[in-house]
Amino acid sequence: MRRLLFFAFAILGACSTESLATLPLDVVVEASRVTAAPGDSISFQVTAQGGQLIGIITAYGDGTEDQFGTGGARTARVTFHHAFSAPGTYQVRATVTDALAGQKDASTAVRIK
Repeated sequence: MRRLLFFAFAILGACSTESLATLPLDVVVEASRVTAAPGDSISFQVTAQGGQLIGIITAYGDGTEDQFGTGGARTARVTFHHAFSAPGTYQVRATVTDALAGQKDASTAVRIK
């Protein structure tokens, strides 16, 4: 009997017609470190929220970028890894695209020496 109630609850809960409230579009990018030597890998964690996230593009400021599709999710947390080949200060920009709210970006600087 207990299994039957759980099954019925799971089916009814999964078939709910209630929609989730849209979250305000926001994006944050954080670097695992802000200084490194050429060739060292740096992790960039991008956290985003919105109504229907389409994807995240992270541009590293050295002419390269990575993309991640989010498939209409309301939230996403993605870690990108990148190694810079030349010394300098790079502005790393993460741009999130939302089907309902457009685009928003955030950036952080890293120094390669």
